[in-house]
Amino acid sequence: MCRTYSIRYATLAALGLLGILWGQAGAAPDAADVLEVKVLDAQVQQADGERFDVSYRMEVLSVIHAASSVQPGETVIVRSDGQRMQALERGWIGTAYLNPDPKAASPGGGRQFVVAAPGESLVDFPPGPPSLTFTQEIQTGGQ
Repeated sequence: MCRTYSIRYATLAALGLLGILWGQAGAAPDAADVLEVKVLDAQVQQADGERFDVSYRMEVLSVIHAASSVQPGETVIVRSDGQRMQALERGWIGTAYLNPDPKAASPGGGRQFVVAAPGESLVDFPPGPPSLTFTQEIQTGGQ
């Protein structure tokens, strides 16, 4: 009898875990580039009516998926728009789901992107280590 309950609990726990993982996988917007980034600075400008344009300068920490040739250590420009005047703070680190910016100044727009889905494209890292590929370096006093 105890074994039957153990199997039931294990099955329910496994289904719950799969549900959580499935929900997280489905939450990511469809994007050409998925990068782990750090905000270097942000500029907010009034757009049409109640909309705001936010332009971020971001450092690429690691590349999860890229259709472009962006590499870790490079600086990219990310354009976002929305109804909030708020921008991410300088030093924010997270995952960015991006597409090439169709309004980029240069043909091809090499390092200029737009968020894939407003409100869903700049995501905080979950609690714990940020990623397997990014390790923050700690400066020692002698260097």
